[in-house]
Amino acid sequence: MRKTTTLALAAALALAAQAGAQGTAAPAAPAAPPMVKKQAPPAPGAPAPFALPARRRFTLDNGLQVSLVQYGTVPKVAVELAVRAGWANQKPEQVWLADLTGDLMREGTKTKTATQISESAARMGGELTVNVAADTTEVGGEVLSEFGAAYVALVADVAMNPSFPESDFARRKADRVRQLALARTQPQPLAQEQFLKALYGDHPYGRLFPTEAMIQGYSLADVRGFYDANFAAGRARLYVVGRFDEAAVEKAIRESFSGWARGTAAAAPAAAPKSERAVHFVDKPGAVQSTLILGLPVT
Repeated sequence: MRKTTTLALAAALALAAQAGAQGTAAPAAPAAPPMVKKQAPPAPGAPAPFALPARRRFTLDNGLQVSLVQYGTVPKVAVELAVRAGWANQKPEQVWLADLTGDLMREGTKTKTATQISESAARMGGELTVNVAADTTEVGGEVLSEFGAAYVALVADVAMNPSFPESDFARRKADRVRQLALARTQPQPLAQEQFLKALYGDHPYGRLFPTEAMIQGYSLADVRGFYDANFAAGRARLYVVGRFDEAAVEKAIRESFSGWARGTAAAAPAAAPKSERAVHFVDKPGAVQSTLILGLPVT
C-alpha cells in the first residue's frame, strides 16, 4: 500500500514538471486602465449681483440709535439691542459680574416672570436671549414678521425693567460656580486664559475667569449696581432686520424706549496689548490632547 502511494505521488510530480517544461504560463496581471486626458475646469460664471440693503437710521431724544433694514423674503424679523456693557466694564474684583447680571436680567421684569417672557416669545415664533461679551450685552432674537412690534416691546421690557429676583440669585450663582469648575478641567479654556493674560495683562480683556470665592461673594446689590452704572439708552443701539411693518415697528420703538434714561457715556480702560515673541506653557497632567493658541495684536 505504501509503495502504491509513493508511485502515485511520483507520477503527479512528473506531470507537473512536464507541464512547466511545456511553457504553461501564470495568470496574466490585469491590464492598466487607459490614461484619461485631464480636462480643463469650466470657466467661472459671471459674479452674481450684490447690493447692500437700504438702511434707515434715526436716534431717539435719549440717545438710543436705531437701524432698520428690510431684508430677505422669509417672513421673520430679528431684533437685537446692543448695550455697551460687558467684561470691559468690570473691575478686577468683578470678573463674571457682567455675566451674572445678564443671567438675572433674563429671570424676569417688573411685570413678567422668566416663564412669561419665554411664553411670550414662543407665541411669536421665537425666543429671547441675553448674551454678554467683552464689550456689549445683547438682548433679542428672531420672531415671525407679524410680531415685530410686539417683540420690540418685549426686548425693551427685559432691557429696561429687570426685577433681579432674589429667589433666583443663589441658583444663578451656583450655575456660575459649576461652569467655572468645568472650565478649569478643560485644556481649551485654560489655554485661552493664559493667552489673554499674556496679551492683555491686567486689563479686563485679560481676566477670563474669576475665583469661586469671588462668585460666592457677589451680592444682589453688586448686580444692581453694575446694571445701573452701565445700562442706558445713550450706550445702546437697536437693530431690526428682516421683513416687518416698518411704521408699526418704529411706533413700538418710540413708545417702548423713549422712557429709558440717557445715562452716562461708556467708559472702559483702553487696551494696550503686548506685542512680544514668547512661549507660555500650561501643564495639564492627564490631558489626552494639547491645545495650541498662536496670536498677536492687529489693528
